[in-house]
Amino acid sequence: MSEANPNILILYASYGDGHLQVAKALQQRFSRLGIERVKLVDLLAEAHPFMNAVTRYVYLKSSTLGPDLYGWSFYLTQHLKHDTAFTKWLNRFGARKFKQMLQAERPDAIIYTFPLPVVSGLTSHNGTAVRTYTILTDFVLHQRWIHPDIDKYYVATEQLKRQIAASGVPEHRIDVSGIPLRSAFSEPIRRQDVCRKYGLEPSKPVVCLMAGAYGVLKHISGMGHALLHSDEIELVFVCGRNKPLREQIEASFDGHPRVRILGYVEHIHELMAISSCLITKAGGITLSEALAMRLPVIIFRPLPGQEKENARFLAQQGAVEIAQRPEELTSLVKRIVSLPGQAERMKGAMEELSHGDAAEAVVSDVLEGLSRTKSGIFG
Repeated sequence: MSEANPNILILYASYGDGHLQVAKALQQRFSRLGIERVKLVDLLAEAHPFMNAVTRYVYLKSSTLGPDLYGWSFYLTQHLKHDTAFTKWLNRFGARKFKQMLQAERPDAIIYTFPLPVVSGLTSHNGTAVRTYTILTDFVLHQRWIHPDIDKYYVATEQLKRQIAASGVPEHRIDVSGIPLRSAFSEPIRRQDVCRKYGLEPSKPVVCLMAGAYGVLKHISGMGHALLHSDEIELVFVCGRNKPLREQIEASFDGHPRVRILGYVEHIHELMAISSCLITKAGGITLSEALAMRLPVIIFRPLPGQEKENARFLAQQGAVEIAQRPEELTSLVKRIVSLPGQAERMKGAMEELSHGDAAEAVVSDVLEGLSRTKSGIFG
């Protein structure tokens, strides 16, 4: 093992796209520092591929098949500690594969972007203790993230830090870093170039309607028709990887001159940079991206569970708006695109919640933690 090139393992899960995006953001930042031994692993997919596929399908369909059931399961388990029988049972899934992987990889540090089994007493190739880090990818706490063998937590807000500390974690092990994003979200964008790329009129406000990476936001077509009653806006649908949804939207808005319909957009920061308003689901990563871009957000009927709690928290801070009815949605959009004061108030609230480059902060702290640990790879 080279002292200048630690071995980093980043664990994520593919329930939605956000956990992977955070893992990629960290890998990108490590790479910029010349640290290339960074491996991303979807642990549950490797340990139990069939069960992972089934549970992913159920999770992704929960927004249409049973949002109340998913919300019920979230709130029922939200305060369960790591040592309860149910939590211990959950942590068995993937644990054997995880131990085998660790024996083969012998990492110097493990970073979690999803609550997964934690194995204590690990050693790296040179016999030093393996440090463990967790990045919470929402604005609300679920006890599944908390485990006594985690060395450091990175969170989005001071409120989350206080909640974790109240669970018994010492405050010095919790950093308010923000949620790591890819570097593209901090780079300048030329509006004219992006509008030309997507065939948009630069002089008109753009409203971006995002259905999520897997296209699970409901009522997206109806929202679009309601919004187009306003002649002043151009509308961009981002349907994610949901091909049937994209085909439905294309059939519904065939040839409309003020509508652009897209599938999964890798460079979503471009659209966010030129948009006046974003309508989306309340995933922690999407909301963090919008905060970074100072893009006013409206969340339509947030799903019970972490998304509803994300939306509720950010709405209380004045950073997002929540709409429950189509007419409420159109009214909010008109206020944001027509009244500069409304948008500026939301952007000001976003500024208050911003913590700068979270990926840089996390990576720097991980490397410093490794170097300062008495038995660490640099010591």
